[in-house]
Amino acid sequence: MRAGACLSLTGRFAPFGTQAANGLRLWADTTGAELTVLDDESEPAVLAKRLTTLAPTVDLLFGPYSTVLMRAAIPIAERAGRLLFNHGGSGGALSHPGRVVNVLTPARRYAEPFIQRLVELGGGPLYTAAGRGAFGRDVTDGGAATAQAAGITVAPLDLDNPPARPWDLLSAGVYEDDVATVRAARALPNPPRYLCSVAAAVASFAQDVGDPEGIYGVGQWAPGTGRAVDAGMTEAACLEAWDARYGGAPDYPAVQAYAAGVIAQAAMAAAPDDLWRAAAALDITTVFGRFRIDADTGEQTGHEAVLTRWHGGQSLPLR
Repeated sequence: MRAGACLSLTGRFAPFGTQAANGLRLWADTTGAELTVLDDESEPAVLAKRLTTLAPTVDLLFGPYSTVLMRAAIPIAERAGRLLFNHGGSGGALSHPGRVVNVLTPARRYAEPFIQRLVELGGGPLYTAAGRGAFGRDVTDGGAATAQAAGITVAPLDLDNPPARPWDLLSAGVYEDDVATVRAARALPNPPRYLCSVAAAVASFAQDVGDPEGIYGVGQWAPGTGRAVDAGMTEAACLEAWDARYGGAPDYPAVQAYAAGVIAQAAMAAAPDDLWRAAAALDITTVFGRFRIDADTGEQTGHEAVLTRWHGGQSLPLR
């Protein structure tokens, strides 16, 4: 079984692309798959050149990290006649039935567990801050719609004219933008009462923002769920294997890439000549969570985002 991916081992997405590459390597090591990983340098032009060469040579093709690179990868995979297993992009228009298997919760649904928590806490009004790119806009637009449906007033954040009354914040974007927004908001004379940041789901967040105590994060995965699995390693086994090979604990880009390998392998075992049909028929749980796609739209419907909260120097899952 030959598998391949172009991932960002250098450039602005490198911290996450490297995690994803190591997640796929962990899957390949435990299954005997022959894996090729090429560096896309976080650049669409480089991705196009290298993915065009790689795609025809593999049985299983995995997408790059980030929404912008996934959008660039889709037509290349289609021209090569390869189904693309998407573990790295959740924003924008990435649902292409028959062409892309989406492992991730769509970005527009990221904030749902945080909005549920705000309702429980009696929070609001909610201010939103979207960083560069489609991902941040999708997260904040989806969160705003969910909040408004729950009766919470929503407005965009203007750091030059911040709220004077109690307020809450949902921030999403590329990691460095998200961290900068959190730091600026917490430095205000009237900082947000409840703050949720996509960046807060990453382990390095604590170091980058200083004191993260009380900050909520939303992400695709967090350790500590301990769920039963149908395929692949359990959480305990996955964390142990990761620590033995790479040291420490993986962030969610690594685990979602590992899960994509498990899912692709299951589809290959079921129907190697029709991977889309096989993937669309799957309803399985991995260490990453439930996998189930809508065969008509191509959207991931089984997996849900995880809400975390920093306490005592740890990011702990709440839902």
